[in-house]
Amino acid sequence: MAAASPADAWVRRFGLVRMAGLFIAAAALPWNNVLLSNAQILMVLGWLGEGLAARSLGRRFRQAFTGPWTLAFIGTFLLHAAGIIWSEDRAWAFDLTRILLPVLVFGVVLSTSPPMGERAIRDVLRTGAWSVVASTVVCLVVAGGHLQSGDHRAVSIFISHVRLGLLLALAGCVFILDRPPQRWLRAVHGLGATWAVGFLLGIGSLSGLSTLCAALVVLAWRGVGGARPLVRWSIRAALVLVPVAALSILFGMLRPRPYTPLRVEDLGERSAGGEPYYHDVADPQWENGHPVWVHVAKEELERGWARRSRRGLYDKDARGQLLRGTLVRYMASKGLRKDSVGLLGLTDEDVRRIEQGVPSVRTGRQPLLVARLEQLRMELDRYRAIGDPNGHSLTMRLAYWRTGWWIARQHVWTGVGTGDTRPAFAQAYAELQSPLDSAWRNRAHNEFLTLLISFGLPGLLFILAGWVAPVVAFRAWRHPVFAAWAAIFLVSCLTEDTLETQTGATFFALYAALFVFGGRWLNAQAGLQAAPPHAPERSA
Repeated sequence: MAAASPADAWVRRFGLVRMAGLFIAAAALPWNNVLLSNAQILMVLGWLGEGLAARSLGRRFRQAFTGPWTLAFIGTFLLHAAGIIWSEDRAWAFDLTRILLPVLVFGVVLSTSPPMGERAIRDVLRTGAWSVVASTVVCLVVAGGHLQSGDHRAVSIFISHVRLGLLLALAGCVFILDRPPQRWLRAVHGLGATWAVGFLLGIGSLSGLSTLCAALVVLAWRGVGGARPLVRWSIRAALVLVPVAALSILFGMLRPRPYTPLRVEDLGERSAGGEPYYHDVADPQWENGHPVWVHVAKEELERGWARRSRRGLYDKDARGQLLRGTLVRYMASKGLRKDSVGLLGLTDEDVRRIEQGVPSVRTGRQPLLVARLEQLRMELDRYRAIGDPNGHSLTMRLAYWRTGWWIARQHVWTGVGTGDTRPAFAQAYAELQSPLDSAWRNRAHNEFLTLLISFGLPGLLFILAGWVAPVVAFRAWRHPVFAAWAAIFLVSCLTEDTLETQTGATFFALYAALFVFGGRWLNAQAGLQAAPPHAPERSA
């Protein structure tokens, strides 16, 4: 067997650098954006060195920017870059395009590098899955106390809790689908899957759980493909009916509650100390079955609270909320009147929890998922009654989507350009006289709607075609993990602008390119069967 030439040795070395960058990027996703950026730089340097050593760099560039499937994949980035031309807010347009650089990096590097073997793809997936599990362990150790206050967002200390939910959903699917021959390793993967799902349940991540459920439905649908027709279609019918039933139950839980309207004349006029009560019977806010803004004696609360706490009644609590509101909600949750007598019903622990921003006696003492559903129902009740969506994630999204759809109809063919979504929303909120306060006037929180607003219907269809075409061409849909990842990504795009953050854009670019281009030899086979190892590139 002939000895490898020096050029071949350098090709292998730079190839290892490129692969190291890929592995570091997968590991860095749940941790740190700086490390994530540096990993991509390392991957590009390895790719350039590999091409120079093999004397194939020119061919690689030609393949990347003339090959139809690579161009389709990086079309999302290219259209955003082109959209700068008809954008007025160029700074914002450049920033959005910069965020999408991972699409260019992973698309070009992986599509023009030798295909990866089954083991390499599996190891990248395992690296990403175990990294996100490790990050959640650290989050729980450092910020686990926030679970007692019901603040599920604060538990995610490295990245957005929404993006963390997506990574956990994918990690759970990786552990479920990766069945190594070693029994002990299968048991470890089972523990990893249990941790990922348990963490999502523990923090009450509705977005993470919804994407995980979508992925499991897709996997179950695929998994019965080889069964007898009666069994196959019975299970698939159940896979449709069970989510529909679950959504029906959820919508039923969020329906308006049949409260008996309160009447001022039925409520007490004065406190035990003689102060006239304040009653707002039109405010629908209830806590633990008790109305919040009735039987409020303002002066007695202020005097009595000053004797119980160093924080003033009109100071902020530990979560940055007006303490008076937290106190009134907490007292209502205990069925107390908001006066000097009611204050006597608060224990020292209650006072400490109120100072920490805990709004209800039940917060931290019930599953966060249940608490989150109750919070959503409260948001909807308030929105239906007085039309106030401010500060509430669900009702604000309803306002975002309504405004975004109004903008999209005005620019259906050309869109507003890459950088003009922000000024377009600002103008639309003003013209529609939105009830949203200026601090809450954000963009669409729906990636499909954002793309429609930015580039019009032709641009949206162009990007969707760019997502689908390489998948079909290289049969990436044969990967079970790809099917799970695709379900997670697409469902996330319904409630988030997933591509407008570095973590979200890298989540898309890394895994899409890994399955489409990294596994293009494997994709031609049925499932994740072993493929022959590729030979190193040789000098021309």
